Formats: sequence, structure tokens, C-alpha cells
Amino acid sequence: MFTSFNFKNNPVVTMIIVANLIYFIILEADGGSTNWLTLVYWGAKEGISIAGGDYWRLITPIFMHIGLFHLISNTIGLIIFGPVIERIFGSQRLICIYLITGAWGNVASFLTNNAIGAGGSGALFGLAGVYASYLFINRGNLGGWGRESLVGLSWIIGINLIFGFTLDGIDNSAHLGGLVAGWIIGILLCPVSRIILTSEVDSIPVFVEKTILSHKKVSLWAVMIVVNIILIWLSTRAITLMFY
Repeated sequence: MFTSFNFKNNPVVTMIIVANLIYFIILEADGGSTNWLTLVYWGAKEGISIAGGDYWRLITPIFMHIGLFHLISNTIGLIIFGPVIERIFGSQRLICIYLITGAWGNVASFLTNNAIGAGGSGALFGLAGVYASYLFINRGNLGGWGRESLVGLSWIIGINLIFGFTLDGIDNSAHLGGLVAGWIIGILLCPVSRIILTSEVDSIPVFVEKTILSHKKVSLWAVMIVVNIILIWLSTRAITLMFY
């Protein structure tokens, strides 16, 4: 279902892991990653601050983690989902997906509560949503493997959401925000898988099936980025006016 992770073929995944680790070390060195004063100072999601204009707090929490277990669990999730998205979409598109879905996760969290929050879970659910939409759109060409992967992914997402609703301290609104944003981005912009016949000449010509990906134009991705920035800003302003 997922590709293996290695530093050479997954530069963006590697960069995100390193950024998370550096951020965690900074937090630990300045009061601890579980200290709410430290978290707020270094950019955690906090409703009053965002309402006051700290919109950058929709991005910085994506790379922050509260405690070692939080860092390890999200790193495992990134290693699971990141490489396959980087292979399908490419490195530049991956970082766009990660940041945008993570920001939408924090917008959803900002809507539902003003508690301090941090973590890349919203972005990870965003990657899961993008991958689910890719499997759904290309289900005809991916065959049984694609359908089985989509079912398995649905189970993973569902189980994690159930845990989020039943356990304390988990911001399920951020998970849902990232998941929905990832699904929408994927539905609109995921590459289409096509099967073509190619000839491989050895002693005699042999025709084999080859799967290629047709990516959406870069201009469409640029429009998607701009539109999402505008919508995120408008949503944040609307939430502020309604609830703060």
C-alpha cells in the first residue's frame, strides 16, 4: 500500500522530519515541549492570538509537537504517507499539500476551540485525504490493488478518527479539517493514471503495459494555492468576528 522511505528519493519528507526535530529540540531547550508558555511563545495555535492577527500561527504549529510520543507518532505517520504522496505528486506539490491541509486543520481547530494546539496531525490527515482521492479517481486503472488500498486506507482513517473522538487531548477538528481539505485538493488536482502499451525490443518486439501519470498544469496548482490562501484568511476573519 505504501512505498518505502529513504532520504535520497524523499527530500521533502526528510526536510519536514528534520524541521520537526529541530523545532522539538528548541522547545525542549526553552522550557519544554509540554510547557504551554513555551508553546505559545514559539508559535502554537492559540485562539486569542490568531484572532489578534497572528495568522502565522496557522502554519507554525504544523511543525511543533507536544512531548516525545507526539513527535514519534507523527513522524511514523509521515514516513507512512509522505513517500507515496511525494512519488505520485512530486516534491514541490507535496510541500504545498502539507502546508495547506495543515493550515486548514488549524482553521478548523480555531473554529471549534481556543485551546493551545500543536502538531502535524492535520497535515497528515491531509495527505491521507489526497491519497484517498487519488485511489478513488483512478480506481478503474489501478485494479484490485487500488480498490484494496482504498478500503485499507479508509479503515486507517476511520479508526484514527474514532480514537480521536473517544480519547482526551486529541484535536479531532484539526484532523477532519486536514482530511476534508486533502480530499478536495486531490479530487481537483490529483494526477490521472493511464495505461499505455510500450514496446521493448530484445530478440523480438514485446509489447507491455506501462502506467503513466498525467499531472494537472502548474498554473492550476498556482491558482489552487492563491485561492486557498484567500479562503483561509477569509475563514479566519469570519471566525474571529463571530466568536472572538
